[in-house]
Amino acid sequence: MRRRALALAIVVAATVAAVSGQAPRAPGQAAPVRPHRPTYAATGTVEVLPVQGSVYLLAGGGSNVVVQVAEDAVFVVDTNTTALGEKILAAIRSISKAPIRYIVNTSADRDHVGGNEALAASAGAPVNAFLGQGARVYAHERTYLRLANPPDGTNPAPVAWWPTDAFTGAKKTLFVTGEPIEIIHQPAAHTDGDVMVFFRKSDVIAAGDVFVLDSYPVIDTARGGTLQGVIDAMNRLVDIAVPEFNTMGGTRIVPGHGRITNEIDAVEYRDMLTIIRDRIARLVDEGRTLEQVKAARVSLDYDGVYGTASGPWTTDAFIAAAFTELSAAAARDRSSRTAAAPGSRRAAAAPAAATAAPARPAPVARRGPADPFAGTWVLDVARSRYAPSSNAPYRRETTIEIEGDAVRQNTSTWRRLQGNDSPLARVSYSARFDGKAYPVDASSSQVTLRRIDAATIERTATGDRNSKETATWTLSADRQELTMATSGVDTAGAPYSSTQVYTKTR
Repeated sequence: MRRRALALAIVVAATVAAVSGQAPRAPGQAAPVRPHRPTYAATGTVEVLPVQGSVYLLAGGGSNVVVQVAEDAVFVVDTNTTALGEKILAAIRSISKAPIRYIVNTSADRDHVGGNEALAASAGAPVNAFLGQGARVYAHERTYLRLANPPDGTNPAPVAWWPTDAFTGAKKTLFVTGEPIEIIHQPAAHTDGDVMVFFRKSDVIAAGDVFVLDSYPVIDTARGGTLQGVIDAMNRLVDIAVPEFNTMGGTRIVPGHGRITNEIDAVEYRDMLTIIRDRIARLVDEGRTLEQVKAARVSLDYDGVYGTASGPWTTDAFIAAAFTELSAAAARDRSSRTAAAPGSRRAAAAPAAATAAPARPAPVARRGPADPFAGTWVLDVARSRYAPSSNAPYRRETTIEIEGDAVRQNTSTWRRLQGNDSPLARVSYSARFDGKAYPVDASSSQVTLRRIDAATIERTATGDRNSKETATWTLSADRQELTMATSGVDTAGAPYSSTQVYTKTR
């Protein structure tokens, strides 16, 4: 531990010297270049910037407004504030005289929904009888609840800001303005109701506040936000974006705040967050306090670009939110290991006098032998069988993490689909081997797990419209092959089955 602390101190000290220019340098040697943050502050003047295809960015209002134009209708992502509503509308009219018929709110933030009333009512002839508006306003159900019936008991937002078309699934697809559009829910990121909007023909993604360039990501923990959720969202952006050359060009990404970007910008932002997360997690594992983590300056090499010491969201606030999240995760991890450790009941029954000794930092629990099911498994497509055969993916990868009786499974599936759906689908859940039902992330489905023996697991799942599935996982004798025998009934009532063969990659 002392070696690691010393190494961290040396790294931080070296970084401080390099960034601050305090390191000794030869006479005449140029001072090191300091990173700096471009200005993305609201100017009050709305500027129209072409993005790509039929998509435009309305910049200058602080939070970005994205507009997609067709011959007979305009599609808007986020509407900025009430105060800027008329300026936003005038800027849209400079691009197109077509009526605004579709609006998406990427979150419930006031600087993303405040212009809903002005823009949604601008089309004239109503398409929504409830509000008398000429536009439909889409958002995730959790964003709708934050506006219409806040769980914290605060006053609801004005009715004219409420979405008219809320959805609950992982994604909603539309084809309404000359191109396919995906509205993708990113759970537990900036908030629990964030969505990204992917204009597939124009090849532009409006990312909302899961991706911002004027600060570190705002982790709104009161509304279900998490740092890991933001990292997951950035991974999703990187998955969707297709670069033209050397990860640059190609798909354009418009963040919630800041300039137009492409895949390399998303990769750098994702990597920055991952590095800071891992630094904090290591210090948490060593038993450091929040003040010690702040003193270690874990974000120093990025503070010149994203950091700020004032305003509603500071560097300290970001570090504190990340520390709280990672400390809670570490506590859950230690608890599950302790509960699964041999002799844990004897330890719990120790005499009270034993607890009277001076408190010491608890040592970090060491992992026991890995569970044979834990690891990353890749589908062997050639050896797997599906009925009907149209269910067969061209790639599937599943990661299984097991600590004691706690299980975390993440599965990514790529299919060649007809229509306007995405070829990539993800399923994630956390559960225990206790026969109880656990929710699947961003879904109404539930799973139940039972461990039959050391080499066999039984999983059952239920979903929408009486869909259900039973699967038996069986390990090979050498523990390098996993077979999943599955049967079920889909949402249309049609039966299906499969025998999936996976090989272990790590």
